[in-house]
Amino acid sequence: MTDRQRVGRLGALRVGDLNAEQAALWDSVMDGPRGTASWMVDDGVLAGPFNAWLNIPEVGRALAAAGEVLRFSSGLPPVVRELVILTVGAHWRSEFEFWAHSGIGRREGMADDLIEAIAVGDRDAVAAHSDAFGAAAYDVVHGLVTTGHVEETLMAALQAVAGDAGAVEVVTLAGYYSCVSFTLNAFAVPLPDGVTPRFGDIS
Repeated sequence: MTDRQRVGRLGALRVGDLNAEQAALWDSVMDGPRGTASWMVDDGVLAGPFNAWLNIPEVGRALAAAGEVLRFSSGLPPVVRELVILTVGAHWRSEFEFWAHSGIGRREGMADDLIEAIAVGDRDAVAAHSDAFGAAAYDVVHGLVTTGHVEETLMAALQAVAGDAGAVEVVTLAGYYSCVSFTLNAFAVPLPDGVTPRFGDIS
């Protein structure tokens, strides 16, 4: 971070700056499964969307809790979950989201070829490096982020492999990470030092 007082377009909120509600959000993030990530605190500031969400701690706690369920109690196969998140991040050119979840995806077994195919929007390559569930999820999420709608045949294909609950989770995950992407992009949340942007200048 180039300015210890700011993170992107927002003031940097550190532990000593927090009121009780903000401190509760901080603790819930750090005491939960996200808190194990080495990059979660950068220069004393919560990384990702969390510094922004500290400004609206009641809403931030609800968003963080929803994300925790979607990430860590998901009914989706881990590679499909990360495929959905990366598809959203690539569409919105959300540098931090794509960087963080590329790493998570690799740890879950995603091939670099699949991550690259998602980054460049190559549907055929995504399908070639995915199973039927992943390919169907990609088609639905890509339709949602590009048009706001899903063709009936694409949703039917996802429901055939995922069931109704799985299809709802895919759509919910895409919506949640669109919110995360908007937060990261709107407030120009920086990548960690030394990380090269994937999509260009986020500012």
